[in-house]
Amino acid sequence: MWQNIKNWWFQRQQQPKQKPTLLPVGNMPSFTWASQGDTTTQLRNYQSWVYAAVNAIAQEIAKQRPYLYVNRGQAEHQHTPLAQGHPLVKLLEHPNPWTTPWELWYLTVLYLELTGNCYWYVAQDEQGRPSELWIIPTPWMRVIPDREQFIRGYYLQAPGNTGEIFAADEIIHLKYPNPLDVHYGLSPLEANSLTIDANTELQKSRHQSFVAGQRPGMVLQTDQALSDAVARRLEERIQSRFSGRENWQRPLVLEQGLQASPWTLRPVEMDYLNSARLSRDEIFAIFRVPAPVAGIVENMGLGADIWFGARVMFCEGTIQPKLELIAQALTRDLASRYGFDVVVSFPECSPRNQEQRRKDDELDAATGLRTYNEIRKARGLPPYRDRKFDEPILPA
Repeated sequence: MWQNIKNWWFQRQQQPKQKPTLLPVGNMPSFTWASQGDTTTQLRNYQSWVYAAVNAIAQEIAKQRPYLYVNRGQAEHQHTPLAQGHPLVKLLEHPNPWTTPWELWYLTVLYLELTGNCYWYVAQDEQGRPSELWIIPTPWMRVIPDREQFIRGYYLQAPGNTGEIFAADEIIHLKYPNPLDVHYGLSPLEANSLTIDANTELQKSRHQSFVAGQRPGMVLQTDQALSDAVARRLEERIQSRFSGRENWQRPLVLEQGLQASPWTLRPVEMDYLNSARLSRDEIFAIFRVPAPVAGIVENMGLGADIWFGARVMFCEGTIQPKLELIAQALTRDLASRYGFDVVVSFPECSPRNQEQRRKDDELDAATGLRTYNEIRKARGLPPYRDRKFDEPILPA
């Protein structure tokens, strides 16, 4: 994916550009960087339990389809869905020749969760209308603040290329709110960096213990002094007689004062293992991902009930707020280019809400509160052609 973006960047550098010059620049623009963390380091934390949590969020949002409509009022039946051939619909369904909608949403959420920021480059055609959407890697981008315009533009510098300034309307900046910086977002990962670092060190320590070798399963003790050759021969005999699942219950007969005892973990070592589990749970709590959603189910006896409960918590407490944030930002920065009343939204993804909505639709249709076509329009479906479905069907 990144190679494709680099190819695009190289091609863009070779093409003549007609856009306003914002600042007289040399190699670097003369402004002060806003304070933000090292985004490259943040992206490298996409591993271990961070990967499990962020991947679950990104996959769930990537499969959601935006609902685009013209807002004529607060009621659902006053929302007119955009036609399939509308330019905004086509743009989000075909962002660019190398990116699918699933990849667009997945990478958007990935950058938001890891760095708190995501940048879309809006390529425009000859008439100045949006024609393509490109995700720019967060480490390449910087915000150029302005006292009057708030944001004067964006400075992009890809590895191995000279920098270029983009106008403010050429970049859509999606970000999580940051109380410490109005220009850059704050990611859950950056806000809880100590927990992430602790988990990384635990994983490195556990890996190092495997590299160093496993501990023995049995300890033999004696008051006699054993030479290296005798100790090695004793180890080989025990290994040959008791290895394999068919010999694990075989009795062990010792002589000459030898005593055998199993190797057990000390309380400090047991606490080390508990710390690893605690670190995992803390990371899941940071990203608000229930353990079953990430693939960890400790009580299989509950079956579908625990999965349904985890899905409800995940969709209502984690996914839906992020969808609202993305939808409102795109309504302001992208949909407004097609009309002041064009809105980007996402349907509710919670399985509980969907089941309740079906019951509400059934009740409204049975009592004549809404017509069939009003219900279909609220779901983004085309209306029936028969005019009788535009009238409420009252009960006899």
